[in-house]
Amino acid sequence: MIEEKVLIVDHMLDRREHLVSLLENQGLTAIQAASCEDALRVLLHEPVNLILSETELPRKSGLYLLQETKKHYPDTEVILLTHNASSFNLLQALRHGAYDFIIRPIDTGEILFNTLGRAITYQRQKLEKEQLLNELEAKNRQLNLTLHRMQSLNEAIRRLATGKDILSIFSEMLGATVEEVGAQTGFVALFDRSGDNLGIKVSHGISKAVSQLYAKQIPAGLSLVVARRAKPVLVTAEMPDGLNSLSFAEEREHLITAPGMLSIPLRIKDRVAGVMVVSGHPLNTPFAEHDLLFMSQLCIHAQLQLEKVGLIHQLQRDNNRLDAQSLVENHN
Repeated sequence: MIEEKVLIVDHMLDRREHLVSLLENQGLTAIQAASCEDALRVLLHEPVNLILSETELPRKSGLYLLQETKKHYPDTEVILLTHNASSFNLLQALRHGAYDFIIRPIDTGEILFNTLGRAITYQRQKLEKEQLLNELEAKNRQLNLTLHRMQSLNEAIRRLATGKDILSIFSEMLGATVEEVGAQTGFVALFDRSGDNLGIKVSHGISKAVSQLYAKQIPAGLSLVVARRAKPVLVTAEMPDGLNSLSFAEEREHLITAPGMLSIPLRIKDRVAGVMVVSGHPLNTPFAEHDLLFMSQLCIHAQLQLEKVGLIHQLQRDNNRLDAQSLVENHN
């Protein structure tokens, strides 16, 4: 038999114990209450799947218990037991949400177990339906998020394709990332020719004074470490002690905002040229793998655009050189 908890409500002890005996013989857990008030106190601290209640109770009736149960515990099913099978009482019970009713006397328990079985099956089917609906809603939310991400990425790539120089391309890349993941601060920093110093080239949410201060060199700290490691970094909440210990005070105050951090290495012509770092995730929306993937895709397209711009500039220089030679030859 299904292992469910049943609350038996009846002011007559012998009838309660008879029902308890029937239910326990079928492997069910039974709880007793002698009145409507006692039953409501039980429901306050103990979850119950089913209630078997006498309609005629002292002070407050089984119908009152039914109404209060459905008001505060709508998932609990109530089956009423009655000697009075008048159409009025039955109609009142069904209108207030009773699952079913059973007319006494209850002898063998066959009708009782059949009714309980149907009620339990109904509860399980309802729960399965709710779970399926929740799963469907979750999948729909994920699908909508994925669709939104694809649209945002396509729009950002379109804007990247209009970039004519390194700063405009990196500015677009950083702006699109910050907007999409909801970061509070972010910056793109590049290594100098020596590869030793890392300097901020574009920033978001960082004061102009701080960006200028670190334009040529960010002191040795977390930003330099993640740039040199040349691997993506995802911090979903507070900074781990190991990473936090690498940062310097001004970096924590001005460059990297808690909580959360995303970092992607920037590559130009197969070499690590710098890093993009964004930090400070929105309330209750920690950074996740799909945020890192969005950044990675943007970085790839930024690299392609930089290479394209470089080729265009090279072609322009070649054309200018050929035009100059042609002018000299025509002059001669």
